[in-house]
Amino acid sequence: MLGSIDYGDYKVAEAFIRLGSIFVLMGGGKAVARFLPDQIRSRNGEGVWEYFRFYFFIIIFLSSALFVAVYFAHIYHFSVIKNYDYHPILIAALAVPFAATSALLGGILQIAKRLDLAFIPWRVGYPALRLLVCGCYFLLMGSLTDLEAIFITMFIAIIIALYCLKQVFSLSLMPLQRTPNQKTPIKWLRVSTPLMIVLVLQTFTRQIDIYMIELISGEVAVGHFAAAQTTADAITYIQMALFALITPLIVPALNSGTSAMIKLNRKSLLLMLKSVLPTAIIICILGHPILQLFGHDTELAYQSMLTLLIGYSTMAIIGISALWLQYSGKEKLVMMILFASVLINGLLNWFLIPILDIEGAAIATSISLLLAATMLCISLKRHLSIFPWSIKKQQTYRY
Repeated sequence: MLGSIDYGDYKVAEAFIRLGSIFVLMGGGKAVARFLPDQIRSRNGEGVWEYFRFYFFIIIFLSSALFVAVYFAHIYHFSVIKNYDYHPILIAALAVPFAATSALLGGILQIAKRLDLAFIPWRVGYPALRLLVCGCYFLLMGSLTDLEAIFITMFIAIIIALYCLKQVFSLSLMPLQRTPNQKTPIKWLRVSTPLMIVLVLQTFTRQIDIYMIELISGEVAVGHFAAAQTTADAITYIQMALFALITPLIVPALNSGTSAMIKLNRKSLLLMLKSVLPTAIIICILGHPILQLFGHDTELAYQSMLTLLIGYSTMAIIGISALWLQYSGKEKLVMMILFASVLINGLLNWFLIPILDIEGAAIATSISLLLAATMLCISLKRHLSIFPWSIKKQQTYRY
């Protein structure tokens, strides 16, 4: 439907929506597990509306500021605009608040143990509806541009946000009652902001390639790489789905001691191995037919996809280290490790892309993910005396 150039621009805009929504939410979706688990699970809803209201205002304020910044960057040509009156990023900025609101509501649904409603609408319904609507539009109109695809993406983001809001209200998880507390929002931000930074760094580690390829090689190369990355992202979606299942259990396990931690660790490892490895093998076998759906240079994209799978699969299998460290008071350590990973990725991209094109970007990402995974494992062992693959008790620890 989209050529290499248009698809490359579209993927840049899509990456901007994802990264921007994480930033404007300020970690509010992740911090729900810290502040509201009892109120949500007991269904009394005390304080949930106040929490949602506070972070929703933050979303609106920061999204507005982000749009203004992007607009002025467009006006003064500081952006990546080349041959368009409006680059898709300018339109994508309008979708950011809806994506962030969906993530905030998803955090509430996740703690309510409605993982189907927390995960499926945004992680499955969102891309599926985009593909369906874009396909129908292409069949009806005979063409599809990157700007039209982004407008459709924004429309789907609005639908998903409204659907999640309806589900939260229908489950009586968020009664509209005020419980003002002047000190609480500051406490929320102190915890949620580091979680946001960690999530931004995790996302940016996987997305810095897109921006640097566009900067160094151009939109055609972005389109080829985006096809490889989108295919390999099946591993990332599995990781996010299983982490959504595991995250609500992390804090109770930490409070219960080493035995509970080892038990959860074992379940996590087995789930990841049973899910990630078969998926990676299937992608390797069916890689060429899948990439042909994008209509791009499949041989070039296939090699990059295989390289990305190495880093993505490794981080998915042992990435629970980051969860253990985040929820045991070591958010700053995780931030430092991920910041180093982003820096290494950026430097390697700058060096390898001119030499190896998109394969260099894939190598840079995999190396940075492998180094980050190694540092997280070492930090987890030092702090909690376990490895991500520990399946038996080693020594007593209580958080």
